[in-house]
Amino acid sequence: MATSLDGIVTGLNDLSFDKNRVNKSQSSDRAVGGELGKDEFLQLLVCQMKNQDPLEPEKDTQFIAQLAQFSALEQMQNLNETAVNSQAFGLVGKAVVLNTKSTNGSITEVQGVVDYIAVKNGTAQLSVNGQLYSIDDLVEVKQSYADVAKYLPVAEQTEAVYDKSNKSMVDININLGSGNYAASSVAVMLNGEYIKSDCLSYNNGVLSIAPGAFENLDNGTYKLALCFDDPYNTTITDKVTVKVTESGISKDEDDTTTE
Repeated sequence: MATSLDGIVTGLNDLSFDKNRVNKSQSSDRAVGGELGKDEFLQLLVCQMKNQDPLEPEKDTQFIAQLAQFSALEQMQNLNETAVNSQAFGLVGKAVVLNTKSTNGSITEVQGVVDYIAVKNGTAQLSVNGQLYSIDDLVEVKQSYADVAKYLPVAEQTEAVYDKSNKSMVDININLGSGNYAASSVAVMLNGEYIKSDCLSYNNGVLSIAPGAFENLDNGTYKLALCFDDPYNTTITDKVTVKVTESGISKDEDDTTTE
């Protein structure tokens, strides 16, 4: 005797296609057109059992085989999840590129070095630049930062003094890096703002900052951040300080007094 199709169609509608019957939290977890997971597989099996022809029921062996398939599917998913998380721990110390999607659909690229790995709800989270990102956002893994650090831009420890009474350039010794990891330019941040490019000059490893960059600052000590455009976007914040003072004695007056 033929199986009743009406019953099966009705059962499938009850399962997932009636929007009023679908649990909202479940419908938001899987996008339309996504792959079937273990939950969907189990629901299909239950639906099949509920809608079988009572005059010609499915054999027990068929259900056992389907349950075995379900069990194998679940084990494969768990194994895949474990493998992905295990691989994630190997990313610590490596430079990575991630693409994050905002609520409006725009993509933002994030680059940095993985500090540590955290596992939340079974998914590996990568700590990059002080923020946690899902491993699903990972698009590229670069060489270990330790392996390429010697090729990246560096700055010499500098404690410069700028005297408003004796205006002069502030010089910083820097190295733009080498090979494929070299920078072609550098920007400087002072007091939370970028110094204008016309106040900066570079020649033979010396970055010079013109007096105009310090004229409107109060007396005190300021940290400079050097931002390079190398592949790792190297930023140095702990090497250079400038102490702004105002002695009240110009260099010409000091020379006259000495004579």
